[in-house]
Amino acid sequence: MAFSRDHARIALATIRLVNGALALLAPELMLRRLEAGQEANPGAGPDPGRVAVYPLRMFGIRTVVLGIQLLAGGSVRQSGSLRQQGKVGVVIHAADAASAITAGLRRQLPARVAVVAAGISVTNTALAWILATGGDGTDVAGGHGTDIAGDGRRTDSEDCISGGVGPPAARAQRGR
Repeated sequence: MAFSRDHARIALATIRLVNGALALLAPELMLRRLEAGQEANPGAGPDPGRVAVYPLRMFGIRTVVLGIQLLAGGSVRQSGSLRQQGKVGVVIHAADAASAITAGLRRQLPARVAVVAAGISVTNTALAWILATGGDGTDVAGGHGTDIAGDGRRTDSEDCISGGVGPPAARAQRGR
């Protein structure tokens, strides 16, 4: 079963709210899960995770706000806004996935933690992609059949980009 745009919106909002709330309200718990705190590295001297509490809380509040925006944005009726949020989400979560993979390869995170973090970020990227494209794979880069105005009408993007010399104009010249 394919995820609908509404399912993706709710799933991504829930993931953002849970992770954001944990980072905001219980950063020490997140650090333990990342194996970055004193308990994970007892011989590391002063708690190596303490310095991360502040940025985790900053990350947390922003993530909570992004989750609330997705839920408050309503369902598919506001498709233009959901598409925009999806496009931004693809960039955010793809960068998160790349960061987790890079940290794992550089051994900045334990391998297990890097795999879990990358998996979560790749999942979030896929959910954001569904929001950005409506699940059909179009519209992220202005592909064919996109709802450019967000009003439910599907148009051919080449017509908008090329000033009418693209396929719709060619069809008109051929009498179609």
